[in-house]
Amino acid sequence: MGIGSVQAAEPATPSQRTALIHFDIPAQALDSAVLAFAEQAGVQVFFDSRKLAGLRSEGLRGEHSAQEGLGLLLRGSPVRYRFSGSDRVGLERVSDDGQALELGATHVDSNSDADWVYQTPRSVSVITREQIDKRPPRHAADMLEETAGVYTAVNQRDPGLSVNIRGVQDYGRVNMNIDGMRQNFNVNGHQQRNGVMFVDPEFISSIEIEKGTQAGMGGAGVIGGIASFNTVQASDFLGPDKEYGGRLRAGNGIGELGNGTNFNGSALFAFGNELGDVLLGVSERHFGDYRAGTNNADNLGTQIRGKTSYPEAWKDWLHSEVGETGSVTRSQLLKLGLNLPNDQRLQLNYMETDTDSKDAWTYYDNQTRQFYYKRTGSSDFNARNASLDYSYSPDNDLVDLKAKLYFVSTRQDRWNAGNDASASSNNRVEAYGDRFQTDTWGLQLQNTSRFYLGDADKITFNYGTELFQDSFKPNTDRVPAPNEQALPYVQGTTPEGKRIMASLFGDVQYEHGDWLTVDAGLRYDRYRLTGETGITTWMYPRGVTGENLQRVQTHLIFDEEQEQGRFSPTFGIAVRPGVDWMQVYTRWGRGWRPPSVTEVFMSGRPHGGGSEMLYPNPFLKAEESHNWELGVNLFKESLLQEGDRFGAKVAYFDTRIDNFSFMDVNADLPGATALGTSLGRSAYQNNLEQTRFRGVEYSLDYDAGRYYSQLSYTHMIGSNDFCSKQLYMGGGQRLANAGTVMRPVRVGSRVIMLPVRVSRAEDAADLDQAVSCGHIMGNASYMPADRGSLTVGMRFLDRTLDVGARLRYSKGNGENLNDHGYRLIDQAQWPKYKVYDLYASYWMTPSLNLALSLENATDEAYFVAMGDTDNLSLARGRTLSGMLEYKF
Repeated sequence: MGIGSVQAAEPATPSQRTALIHFDIPAQALDSAVLAFAEQAGVQVFFDSRKLAGLRSEGLRGEHSAQEGLGLLLRGSPVRYRFSGSDRVGLERVSDDGQALELGATHVDSNSDADWVYQTPRSVSVITREQIDKRPPRHAADMLEETAGVYTAVNQRDPGLSVNIRGVQDYGRVNMNIDGMRQNFNVNGHQQRNGVMFVDPEFISSIEIEKGTQAGMGGAGVIGGIASFNTVQASDFLGPDKEYGGRLRAGNGIGELGNGTNFNGSALFAFGNELGDVLLGVSERHFGDYRAGTNNADNLGTQIRGKTSYPEAWKDWLHSEVGETGSVTRSQLLKLGLNLPNDQRLQLNYMETDTDSKDAWTYYDNQTRQFYYKRTGSSDFNARNASLDYSYSPDNDLVDLKAKLYFVSTRQDRWNAGNDASASSNNRVEAYGDRFQTDTWGLQLQNTSRFYLGDADKITFNYGTELFQDSFKPNTDRVPAPNEQALPYVQGTTPEGKRIMASLFGDVQYEHGDWLTVDAGLRYDRYRLTGETGITTWMYPRGVTGENLQRVQTHLIFDEEQEQGRFSPTFGIAVRPGVDWMQVYTRWGRGWRPPSVTEVFMSGRPHGGGSEMLYPNPFLKAEESHNWELGVNLFKESLLQEGDRFGAKVAYFDTRIDNFSFMDVNADLPGATALGTSLGRSAYQNNLEQTRFRGVEYSLDYDAGRYYSQLSYTHMIGSNDFCSKQLYMGGGQRLANAGTVMRPVRVGSRVIMLPVRVSRAEDAADLDQAVSCGHIMGNASYMPADRGSLTVGMRFLDRTLDVGARLRYSKGNGENLNDHGYRLIDQAQWPKYKVYDLYASYWMTPSLNLALSLENATDEAYFVAMGDTDNLSLARGRTLSGMLEYKF
């Protein structure tokens, strides 16, 4: 509940109220007719859908002004309206004597905020605030778990969020953004997550997921999709004649079932009028160590945490708290909006999130015969986002201008424990501190022009540009081990460097009547990458002939400045085959992602000791994707009973990527004379095989007011092979016979001249062409496990009480659950699971809500599908929490 609105894409102006608009709204329930009016007229409509229940409209067709059209739409209904401001209109239901009935806060039945998804001819998903509140997130990844085609490589100890769309993630393949501001922070880890963002769920209003390559804003360098986290606006709490408002939330775990869920809350306050508005917000979230589920633990297999080797210790580990998982997050939000003359708006936004986390591993204690958690590091993250937004939407079909200038700075201060190597081994590294910082500057500019060709044809042209620059600034006080002194280029796995991306794009959409939609887009991306790197290897000297030729230490230095560009087209077509409730669509597109700073320049020892080494690859190629999908949308109102809604979206997708970049853990260096002897030497390589991610997504939503259900499921198909050149930079050598030379040789007491064989180093082209397969380390090693969710709920007491249950399911990908070895670095260890959640929400008054959530009611032992099993942090067990919310 609370003041809300139906927001159209094109805000109205006073002149627009009298301008003629083409309406096509069939007879239907009045509340849904008003929704259609808002979208077609381009205004915000504020109303209480409960007060409009049972009323119908005869519809509206033809050309009318917004004010005249609304009067005709409402004719015969006991409802009056009043325009307030340039683009807002409020509705009130009146009684038989003409008096206005008391209006509660706006209440949007079901998930109608997301109905547009089932009428959009492309693969897009939306997560509403209502969905988020039904399962209060401990980790930001929890918000995405019910979305078809979306995964998260979640690490329960790390609050950073990494979004995977249809099997694709990392290094900007997916544009993760907050209000359009790209979140490109990256610290190279164990290859499960290379690129994370930090967002406070308390400030989220909705999340939109665009899947596949994109022709419009945000698509530069993207081959997986766009994940947009939209934060609250002042208008969410304001309305006609309402100049201030806000929201207070306070939650906590309940009793012993609280399970490490401590205080979570936020405060938002907004005030404003026709001149402008201000939004202020603060949030604080506290979590402690928690217990994982213990039921159906056999699903975890025999190899996770040494079950077969230490069965008693394993049982103790399963029933003990997951250690070192506590965290504190504090966030602040400020938005200042100014309504300028001539339908212009300027808004300043600032959001900062500070959170801590810990790294830990489990070790076996021979004395106690138990596993214990040992902290290996701790981090403090600070993410700051600032932007200046400008919009200009005059009464002109050719102009709908939006511009954004933004700056994002994310910093990690990390303490690292020293390694366990002995000092005598010369591999000992003492405890040290790191700082990793990524600064992103961005500029966005776009305009939308609309052309109407008669009554049946419309052309929409969206075009613009975007530019962003990432600067990576690592710093460390780490003292290298003695054995590292011969490696002068050890910067660590997150190197210094800079990448600039610039893009021009245009997308044209043609609509004929209500049955045909065709769109075509073209974007040009260009990037520039700068940095310095190098490797130390051993090579035979070139141009030297001699006997007993020896390899010498050789430094290869690369001062890189790469620049390249590429055109990427997209095309789509959608038709309604004779019925207005069905739409069939297909889309095709090309994408292009140039390599990142880390992939090209990284070097160093990943574990601070031992023989493992990470090497740079200045010859890494850009990835090229080919996306294709075929989908069907179904959306029908009054399907089974008057006023209900049914929406469905089913899509088959096929993403093929050439030159896919992956971590090769068995790469040989220049100078090698034999192959495959360097396990533990790693570098990013381009896959010589085509990498393919395909599958089917299902999303269904039915809402009859008093009861509702939602279903989502993702089925992934196939697997991939990863092959690369064994000598990843070439440079193979062998010694060749260079003939003989006469040398003096002492024989007894005499010296005589004898022929001596000499050699010289030659290039070994056959070694350079040798290919090896299967030496991959990373999240792409296996397809994500299939997973889905089913939610059913009912509403009581005039729909103020909402209770429901949810099933989260995955069939798992447990190829190595019972057959674990180290033939391959990565293992498929995502067990199958069925997790049941219960929730209830009761609006005791129009302003006061009490919500309860029982997560994992059956206490299932599981890892989230695609979760980071290397971290050995199982998901939460049975957890009961409550949230009190007050809106004013």
